[in-house]
Amino acid sequence: MTFRNLRLAMAPVAVLSGGLLMVSNASASVINTLLSGSTGNVTVSLNSLIFNNDPSALPLGTCTTTLGRGCNADVASGTTLTFTGGPLATGEGMYINNNDLTTTPPGAADANTFLTFASHPNLVFSETVIGPGSSNTNCAALAVFGSCSVFLGSPIVLVLEPNNQTEAILSVSGRASDTGVAGLAAGSAYSGLLNAPVTNNLPNGALPTPGNIQAYFCPNGAAMNTCTPADFALNRSLTNPQSQSGSFTATAIPEPSAVFLGSLGLVMLLVGARFRKSHGTRV
Repeated sequence: MTFRNLRLAMAPVAVLSGGLLMVSNASASVINTLLSGSTGNVTVSLNSLIFNNDPSALPLGTCTTTLGRGCNADVASGTTLTFTGGPLATGEGMYINNNDLTTTPPGAADANTFLTFASHPNLVFSETVIGPGSSNTNCAALAVFGSCSVFLGSPIVLVLEPNNQTEAILSVSGRASDTGVAGLAAGSAYSGLLNAPVTNNLPNGALPTPGNIQAYFCPNGAAMNTCTPADFALNRSLTNPQSQSGSFTATAIPEPSAVFLGSLGLVMLLVGARFRKSHGTRV
């Protein structure tokens, strides 16, 4: 290989190296785990999951987030979330998705402010994905710790717990930013779960099992393990007096420079192979 050919072969390396110099470090700084809880209750219907006011959220009595909305959750002990402007205080008030998690996609404003905080205006969690629920809708046939959804497409998973009780679980994921909504695009990725135990008997007196919950909400379709339009028209709801809790873990998005480094290594290997081929193997 002549000097000119080697120079041409090395041109991609120079381009990639220059690209490396122009790539900035990842700006996402929200990492680790946020734990939440509430002494308020939860109202569930076929269309929504509403977290009601949390009377223990700080500041007590006047808790509002930076959106000017009341607090329906608070930061629980054991939280390890780190971010610029942190940390969060145990008991600090939170607000969950405009107080309404529906089975239809949220509007952009609610999706971008899924979690907001009373004392940290720049910290925000968005909602990109809600659910999915379970593909099993035969709630009446569950063994203990088995799971189902009341109807196919519901994002809420019901788990049969011992003593004929139920744990309702909702999974969510999205982005977390400590520079407000404008920083979400470059923010950390997070995933989390919201949990609510159902331990009291239902309004009709039935035990709070997943099968009975399905039959309560969907009496017309429960025998077919589904819900009918007539069941949705009943507009039944269930307010669970037990507190809800959540866990959300954020991780930084890998730096773009990692892609450049991998490409650079590949190009170097190809250049080396071409150089050895043109000169032969030397001892």
